[in-house]
Amino acid sequence: MTYRMTHQTDYMQSGSNNKLLLNGCSFTQIWQPTEQFVRQLGCDETINIAIEASSFQRTCRSTIEWIAQNGNPHCVVIPITYAHRWELAVGQEDHAIDGTWFPLQRKELLTTPNRKLDPTVDKDKLGDLLDLYYGCNPNIRTYWDKTFNEIIMLSSFLENRKIKYVMFDMCNDFKHEHIDGFKGFKKLDLIKSNDNIIDLFSFCGNKHMWQSMEHKTQEFNLHHESKQYLELESYITAWHRNLHS
Repeated sequence: MTYRMTHQTDYMQSGSNNKLLLNGCSFTQIWQPTEQFVRQLGCDETINIAIEASSFQRTCRSTIEWIAQNGNPHCVVIPITYAHRWELAVGQEDHAIDGTWFPLQRKELLTTPNRKLDPTVDKDKLGDLLDLYYGCNPNIRTYWDKTFNEIIMLSSFLENRKIKYVMFDMCNDFKHEHIDGFKGFKKLDLIKSNDNIIDLFSFCGNKHMWQSMEHKTQEFNLHHESKQYLELESYITAWHRNLHS
């Protein structure tokens, strides 16, 4: 399991208390925040524990585990990954932060060069489980409602520990029209009233970066170049400045 670190070679504890902790999927893993951005959030080093193909479930779990092992960072930035992804503890490697948890999304990704299944796990059965899981969900309610609950719980954890944080949608492009008429979504009021979460229904990180591209691709969810991440940093910085002005 590969972590991409910025301004630090070891994701475990270092001498500074002014750490910026980044966590998410590959869209976050490739992000190398500029020194200016890091300092504007009151930090002087970045620790990036994002991994490719991971779920928001993994973001919550590994953020909590990292903090349990290393203590409070000064600030946490969470770009929210695809809501439909999930995980099971079926990996071969027992990692210091992730244990044996294994990211799940498509069965063709059950074996990759960077991760392997526990040899006692039947790969075909797991592939069938993935088909059944996605095939049994009639709409996005399962994925979105689970993610909204996880956002609230992770926010509560960080606030309880008095850790500054910023969360925003990176790739889902949430739209109200997809859940209009659904019951059980009153919890969205808790998210909308949280000043540390950029409005999930009006901002999407990848889409914002895509809109800044001179030559746009057909899809906005892609691994953007570093200059597009500068646009993302500018947006977050302006939002953060307005929030605290």
